[in-house]
Amino acid sequence: MNMKIAVIGAGISGLAAGRELVKAGHEVVVFEKSGGYGGRLATRYAGKGNEQKLDHGVPYFTATSDEFKELVAELTSKGILSTWSGTFVHRNESGEISEVTPDSEYYFAKEGMNSIGKYIGRNLDIRLNEKVGGLTHIGENRRKKKSWMLNFPTALTESADAVVISAPARQAYALLNTTIDEIETLKMVREIDEVEYESQFTLLTGYSGVQMPDWNALECDDDIIEWISNESTKRESGKNTLVIHTTSEFAKMNMNSDRQKVEDLIADRLITILGGWAGLPEWQQLHFWRYSRVKNPLPHDFMEIRGNDTPLALVGGYINGNTVESAYLSGLKLGKHWAEQFAD
Repeated sequence: MNMKIAVIGAGISGLAAGRELVKAGHEVVVFEKSGGYGGRLATRYAGKGNEQKLDHGVPYFTATSDEFKELVAELTSKGILSTWSGTFVHRNESGEISEVTPDSEYYFAKEGMNSIGKYIGRNLDIRLNEKVGGLTHIGENRRKKKSWMLNFPTALTESADAVVISAPARQAYALLNTTIDEIETLKMVREIDEVEYESQFTLLTGYSGVQMPDWNALECDDDIIEWISNESTKRESGKNTLVIHTTSEFAKMNMNSDRQKVEDLIADRLITILGGWAGLPEWQQLHFWRYSRVKNPLPHDFMEIRGNDTPLALVGGYINGNTVESAYLSGLKLGKHWAEQFAD
């Protein structure tokens, strides 16, 4: 049977689920509250004329499972992915620098990490800047209506036979609570309520007339800065740019601070680590990731409710891991499972 399936959130897990379900012949509509998709596979256009592309979310990822390696091979064959070859270094608390050899290949998208989401979702009906405010279950008494109604702050609604929530756990929790008196979601709500996230700031900086470092990235043992990505090593459009990723502890302490103060604190530490030139960027931008990394992922591939004509599932980066790969596998496995369950 062909179904209309709503996916809430256009991160890689939701897009992976949607892609599998479209392959199986279902109608899929993806609702994304922001203006872009891919989640933390994000790219910012910055600098003069917004000509430079910087990955201000996930700087790279690795692949271990056969399923994810298959996606990596597909994206590589399409010219989307490339291996991030070069030098990676580590700075200890004493300021000593040593070279690090990665355990596996680092992959990045040559045109920006957001191009991955664009490719995976290319055959999906994706509606950006559409925030779902709640869910209403129509249920077995619906006659010819669909099982679910999605409610939007604009008072508009959209119906669907099934719903996939691929938003962060906190947002999924809020959506599930709008249905808690109508269907048996209490167990699911209690479980995802235990999920905790680390936050993070990223500072994007662009320079002119300086000699950039010869390393791809610098990992730091530091209270403020955790990782510095030399975007100049990824693509020509990222020339003379860095993305500085802070520690979660720093982000937690400063999440409500004045943003200029946050930028100044990061810049001061950047000077200590790299030298005075790093504190004189031509431009800089700050971004805050409230849901950067999950601390205690749930031990499932996905979660679902199937009783009383109420197909609803949760997928995402907080399920069975906290990596790009685990998020993709969560959506992929749910998509394949539902494609089989809802087959004619």
